Amino acid sequence: MSAEQTDVLERAGGRDWRRLPTGRRLVLALAALAAVLVPVAAFGSANDWWFLKFGGTPVPTTAPQVVKEGEWNGHPWQLIAYPSATHGLCISITPKDSRVDGAGGAMSCAPLVGVARTPESTAAPDVTITLLAGAGGKELPAHMVGAVIEEASVVEVRFGDGEVLRVPTFAGPEPLQHVRFYAAQLPTAIRLPPGTAAEFAEFLKWVAGLDASGTVVACHATQTAQNGSSSLSDCR
Repeated sequence: MSAEQTDVLERAGGRDWRRLPTGRRLVLALAALAAVLVPVAAFGSANDWWFLKFGGTPVPTTAPQVVKEGEWNGHPWQLIAYPSATHGLCISITPKDSRVDGAGGAMSCAPLVGVARTPESTAAPDVTITLLAGAGGKELPAHMVGAVIEEASVVEVRFGDGEVLRVPTFAGPEPLQHVRFYAAQLPTAIRLPPGTAAEFAEFLKWVAGLDASGTVVACHATQTAQNGSSSLSDCR
């Protein structure tokens, strides 16, 4: 896993991400390599999302879309995604009433298989699965969200203590119809570690995408990943 770091918190990967700090809320993103930060362009005024107000947010090639809405323990949320000009797919988990100020929200961006590249795209290789994890706070409980290649119908998260979380995937809208997404609240028994990449690698063994037959088709093993990707055998 890359040791590169950016923004407010040490990442367990994540080519680019944003968050607004709220109390002791923790956000960790998987993928790898540092981002070349770019300015927000015209979509910033056309779409009043909090993450587009931050300098350096990857520029959208199409307007951000709400991929899915839900509610965890009485806290409504939105999963927003857009393809960027430079850093692949950007995903944000945002409390539904925080579209403008972003309180409790987080963002991660990474080149992903199924998302078209542009002439400005980073040279970093495409990954097959991403994960953005939040330890929770007053806006949202602890959760994990991300994207995976379209062959995956289920995402399986294996923790260091042997616990396994299985989450169904769902389709993305155009122009993200060749990507699947997932979003899940963490069980109360599963608690994210205090915050370093090394601690997170011990906490989370791997996150994998499985097809309808149960075959692993995407893998990120936290202790062995190179440039955000792992051998499929590392997630078995």
